[in-house]
Amino acid sequence: MNQPFKSDSFWSRITYITVLALLTAFGPVCTDVYLPCVPEITVFFRSDPSAVQLTLTSCFLGIACGQFFIGPLSDAVGRRGPILISLSLFAVSSVLCAFATGIPMMVACRFIQGVAGGGGLVLARAMAVDVFRGSELTRTMSVLMGIHSIAPVLGPLVGSLIIHYCPWEYIFFAMGAWGILLTALSFFKTPETFVPEKTGESTVHKIAGSMLAPLGEFRNRDFIILVFASGLMTAGFFGFLSSSPYLLQNTYGFTPGEYALFFSLNSSLLVLASFVTGFLTRKFSERAIVKASLMAILLPALEIFIVALTVPANPAWFLTGIMCYTFLSVLFNTASFTVIMSLRKGKPGAASGIFGVLVYTTGSLAMPLMGIMGDTSMIPFGIDILVTALCAFLIFMRVLGRTGLKTPEKSESAA
Repeated sequence: MNQPFKSDSFWSRITYITVLALLTAFGPVCTDVYLPCVPEITVFFRSDPSAVQLTLTSCFLGIACGQFFIGPLSDAVGRRGPILISLSLFAVSSVLCAFATGIPMMVACRFIQGVAGGGGLVLARAMAVDVFRGSELTRTMSVLMGIHSIAPVLGPLVGSLIIHYCPWEYIFFAMGAWGILLTALSFFKTPETFVPEKTGESTVHKIAGSMLAPLGEFRNRDFIILVFASGLMTAGFFGFLSSSPYLLQNTYGFTPGEYALFFSLNSSLLVLASFVTGFLTRKFSERAIVKASLMAILLPALEIFIVALTVPANPAWFLTGIMCYTFLSVLFNTASFTVIMSLRKGKPGAASGIFGVLVYTTGSLAMPLMGIMGDTSMIPFGIDILVTALCAFLIFMRVLGRTGLKTPEKSESAA
């Protein structure tokens, strides 16, 4: 059963919410802070871009696995143990990345770092639900999501600042310090928020049951197909994350600071698009937003593909296409999650676990392909972003048209 968090004072509650907010920033810390040093790591290890991009792929796969396994594990044994282990593992793996002797070791350490970061993400959401109720939960989640949206804006700037004054290893030392700080805060300021019910089962049986619960959703065909299509859209955006350091810095001559500035500006569209989506859902159904955003996103995807083939001297065409694509992809992702979850047949937690691991896995598979033609070629990225957008459009139109899917009424959604 749940054990509500009893704060001794206003400030202890604020501290608790702050810790949860910092935990939601694990994804950007694992990825966006790291991006400015990718070209330098390529040179340091005398490697090719495709191999270095595996360090991004492995991290995203780790985040997917961490969310899929650590969330159900915490349902069986409680939150406090998994969160402390996840944070400690994040700190250790970050330091090991700094001492990596080659790309294979870096890939392995980045995967472990991603698993730990995924644990932080899923447990922050679970702990918020454990503690808060009603409108207080809504306000808390808005704070957490706000931090999650702002972190990608600040992440590249922090990474660029570190790489400007220090060797690339110090980015991972900074991540390790982040992990140590959160481990200490969690140990002293975050009590257990969930105590599993005593059912007479052994701990092993509880853990096994929790781990197997999400697998039943794989028999839900339409749900899995649409999750895969959503993963294709993620593959387009992950392709940008993976290739952008090379395309902007090597092809167009951006400095690390200029690259970080554009990346932060582009990431700020995530915040703007989330507000726009909230406004649109008051006037249109999620199904209509999904269709419209998928049709609209084909235009910047086609423009980026043409830019990749022609490589105009002025980077404005490429930057404009990316920013339009980013904005529309947020509209799609937000609305499509509601549409997809309305198809689930099992519990929301199990469906969310399947959704997270498939979307992250599908998206991550595109990342190492971005460097197969060298670190200055835009063609793999152009093909990736157009093909994934087109396939996602065709799949969604097919499934929605065949099933006549209707999303929940506004009153249900609001509840």
